[in-house]
Amino acid sequence: MLAATCKNEAEDNDGRENLLIESGFEGNNPFKGWGNSQHCCDYSLTQSHDKSSEGNNSLRIEVRSTDPQTSRSIRSELTQDGDGVGAERWYGFNIFLENWTDDEAGECVFQWHPENLTGTATAALWTSGGRYVFVMNAGDVNSYNEYIDIGPIISNQWVSWVIHVKWASDKTGIMQVWKNRNLVVDKSGVATAPPVGTYFKLGINKFGWGIQPSTTTQRILYYDDVRIGNEKASYEDVIPGP
Repeated sequence: MLAATCKNEAEDNDGRENLLIESGFEGNNPFKGWGNSQHCCDYSLTQSHDKSSEGNNSLRIEVRSTDPQTSRSIRSELTQDGDGVGAERWYGFNIFLENWTDDEAGECVFQWHPENLTGTATAALWTSGGRYVFVMNAGDVNSYNEYIDIGPIISNQWVSWVIHVKWASDKTGIMQVWKNRNLVVDKSGVATAPPVGTYFKLGINKFGWGIQPSTTTQRILYYDDVRIGNEKASYEDVIPGP
């Protein structure tokens, strides 16, 4: 796993404890601490100087319907190292969806994927069809997607997210999600991950292009103020903002 002191240059954790990583995408090495191979093109994943929720910069993600596929989908994502079953994590970040027109072709804007090359996401936020939908799947052959509608898309505004999860392949898992400081998913005593473990992906996976009818040829979004905490972290450690 990444060291607890892994932060971008010129960033400070402002007294927040128990962080595995903190990224405002500032400085000369804005993607430090992230895997950066899940995109196709020079415009796919860049440091933006135009929008930020804190500091001067943010992460800009773009996908186009003409992009070549990466890992069997049109996508642009940063990745983290995997976590095994039993790990407990806290995630916090801001997302800005730019001119996010309604589109039925499926997509997610962050996800956790099993630690293998097959299978569906163990959890993800979908932003297709004009709605935020949080999707859960424990990742084994007997599990099915659970779809949790958490409201209409908020376009052209920063929206804060906090996720608290305990990965479990039995009925001891936890999944909690806050949107703009409101608890919108609250599950405990559930299976949350397959036995192989799972890893985090921040970015767009526009899996619906080429499969479902689509009304858009481009998606652009921004991420900022990303924090990931260990099992000793808390909501206050990762919530975006000063």
